Amino acid sequence: MLIVDNFYDNPNKIIDLVKDEYPLIGCGDGKRSVSLNVMNKEFYEEFCDKIYSIHNLSSNGVWLTTYLTEHTSNELDVLNKRWVHIDGRNPDACRSTIETYNLILCGQIFLSPDPDPEAGIKICKLKQNVNWSDENLIDNCINDYLIPKDKYLRGLITLEEYQNLHTDYHNNFDISCDIKNEFNRMVSWKGGTLHGEPMTKKMKKRLTQYFFIQKI
Repeated sequence: MLIVDNFYDNPNKIIDLVKDEYPLIGCGDGKRSVSLNVMNKEFYEEFCDKIYSIHNLSSNGVWLTTYLTEHTSNELDVLNKRWVHIDGRNPDACRSTIETYNLILCGQIFLSPDPDPEAGIKICKLKQNVNWSDENLIDNCINDYLIPKDKYLRGLITLEEYQNLHTDYHNNFDISCDIKNEFNRMVSWKGGTLHGEPMTKKMKKRLTQYFFIQKI
């Protein structure tokens, strides 16, 4: 894991991109931008060079994806707790497997001025008494972890049932590192790392730049 404060010399350069020509789009509690390489190719290449450099990575054989997302706080506290997970869930509903998992580095840059420090990132690990196989870990923490939320939003389970499922799931993890949300802070971790990103009512919106490096 790596933390770099004051990552951008001028963070407003990227924030302004999603205020004007490339607004965040989406519904629910998360809105997302198009990829940075679409918004500004030169900026994207500069960003890639910096990420590769500070992580001592070669650009050969890898691809970096990065975009901005704005999450909105929910009036229901349990929905702000989010879910511990592993990055790499396929939006096209193709299930991840050990053989197909190809993320080598993941990270975020906090871009909300005056953030709530508690709306950061919690790096987690399995409790010692949890004996999940690698296959269990991928299924539980990549492929299936959002099923309870989907069922709740579709009215298939009650809020109490959702909360019980959330609690039971998170009883499998311990927090190993609690990273505070600080403006212009970059945080990165190895692919396959368990983590969660809570929202708080104190922070109504959270703007974050996500980036992922995968083998190609």
